[in-house]
Amino acid sequence: MRSPLLLCSLALLPLLSAAGEAESYCALATALGRVQAATLSAPEAFASLGDPATDKRSVVVGVRKSFSRDRQGRLATELAEAQCAAYRSQQRLGLRLASVEVVTEQRGLVALTAALETALAAADAHLRQERLLLARSQATLLDVRSAFEARDRLQEKRARAAQRLNYLAAHAPIEEAPLLPDAERAITDQARVTELGALLQAESGWDVSVAVGMRRGLSDGGQSAFASVALSRSFGEGASRSAAQETGALAARWLADQQEGPLYKLQRTRDAVAGAHAAGEMVRTGLLERRRVLRETLDTLQGSDTAAAARLARNLRTEILATDAELADTEARQSYLQSWLGLNGGQP
Repeated sequence: MRSPLLLCSLALLPLLSAAGEAESYCALATALGRVQAATLSAPEAFASLGDPATDKRSVVVGVRKSFSRDRQGRLATELAEAQCAAYRSQQRLGLRLASVEVVTEQRGLVALTAALETALAAADAHLRQERLLLARSQATLLDVRSAFEARDRLQEKRARAAQRLNYLAAHAPIEEAPLLPDAERAITDQARVTELGALLQAESGWDVSVAVGMRRGLSDGGQSAFASVALSRSFGEGASRSAAQETGALAARWLADQQEGPLYKLQRTRDAVAGAHAAGEMVRTGLLERRRVLRETLDTLQGSDTAAAARLARNLRTEILATDAELADTEARQSYLQSWLGLNGGQP
């Protein structure tokens, strides 16, 4: 019996598709970073008509390099890389949280299909026996039909389990390891994105630029080369940089407290897994009770040699094996959930 897990409404994505999505996002982030970095880091040409410094008519042409803009260009590249890393860590955490349900179901289905083989073999033997008795006029068509339907139900259940396993095989589970480091990494990477964005803005508060070029007078035709260094600094540059350096820690604290943040998603997953484990224990208890009643009923038939008693005994044995299959499914799921809770600081 399947125990539902409500895991933060995260979609179950095939691993290869998710990897392709991350690559696409990183390519986009890198391209957007190059848009800024290409213009910020490169020297710029300039030209002007007239010379306000000397009040003479002249043409000035040259090349200027800004060290502040160059620094901003490097930060734009770092920011693109940080955005890519943050996306990957967020996606990894989401996939690992969502994979709990997938892996739980896989573990249960593997155990179920193996146990159903034994139950199906008993159902086949029972059907053969009923057909043989019918040929001897010792059974009715209703007896044969009942045996056939019992076997058919088990075959259908095995087919559905195999089909579901094939589907889930496309959802490769992430490795089993504690999730807290992944949640903390997602917070750290996103906080780095915030900090770099703030530092990029703070860099505009200062500048050191070097310019070289030629000046040609329009009146006398004289020309001369020049080189200059210009410095500027906003009075708020220091405060801006100091505030920018604080944004990383502030963003990390906010993400840690955020209701939809990585740590809260992990906690909700813990709660969901603990709830699923508790529900699974109730299912397991019910199956054990059912198995006990079936075995006690079978024991009461010992010593009876009537055809009806033999038929009922065969039915009971098949039903016990079918119950054992459901129990194997439930116990495999419970074992995985308990193991997951142990890795991730939860209580079953």
